[in-house]
Amino acid sequence: MQTSSDRRVHANGRSSFNARLINLSFIVASAFLVNGCWAPAIKPPISEIGKLTTILIVPLESPPLEISPDPIADRIPAYAHYRNMAIDFPVEQKLYKTSGDVVVAGLVIQSDDADAVSIQDKPVRPSLANSPGASQTWTPSLILAQQALTQLTEHNIKASLSREYFYLAMDDADRNAQLSHWHEATLAWYEQNTATANYQSYAGIDAVLQLGLGSYRIFAGQMSLQMLMKLIDPHTGQVIGRTRVNAYTTENVGETTLIRDSAAFKQRIARISSQLLSQGLREFGWRL
Repeated sequence: MQTSSDRRVHANGRSSFNARLINLSFIVASAFLVNGCWAPAIKPPISEIGKLTTILIVPLESPPLEISPDPIADRIPAYAHYRNMAIDFPVEQKLYKTSGDVVVAGLVIQSDDADAVSIQDKPVRPSLANSPGASQTWTPSLILAQQALTQLTEHNIKASLSREYFYLAMDDADRNAQLSHWHEATLAWYEQNTATANYQSYAGIDAVLQLGLGSYRIFAGQMSLQMLMKLIDPHTGQVIGRTRVNAYTTENVGETTLIRDSAAFKQRIARISSQLLSQGLREFGWRL
């Protein structure tokens, strides 16, 4: 005879199994994004890359951070306890910000979650600090853009940062914790051979450098990061350069780096992305 307690345990087991399946689907989707269906790279002619001396840098809208396994049990110890006791402890997949404004797609409880602040159904579109009346929001693609500005300027290339992000072609309703929406929109942007934005109004620039992220995740305490780069002729809108560069670190960069304003996490992102950027610029033919 099956008691109500037995049924609750079985139901909890099914929920745990379903949760594992959901986590596995995110892992498979991320691996698919890294390894498959990417448009081929485009390398500018060596004779032309030296003529590009004035560059407009445009950061792409960043996806939320993915953490697997989900850190909810570390943030809320009672969650693991209640699951072991087969007690219902309702959670939902949401976008939330850490104390350092890192946007994460993950599980939150349906009541107050002190360690996941500013919980929201969809993120506010980030703004750049030099936009009129806007406050700067931390995103990894902005870190890439600022590093590109530094690296290009140090090598006598006149570079400037765009006044706004390039936003992915997504409905606002899709800017949620469903990572497949972000993956699909990023793939669509990367494979376009002609820019959808008009850069002809930017006088005196030789090329537009768009910078974005593909894979951006912590898995079992380790990090993977993929940088995407596109070089665009501002007069024709034609993509004249395209490449992607991957980094995977086995150093422990677990979710503990997201505490205390996420400073340790941001430092790790800055260090890895700087190396990726240098590699990507070299692949375009710049000898920096």
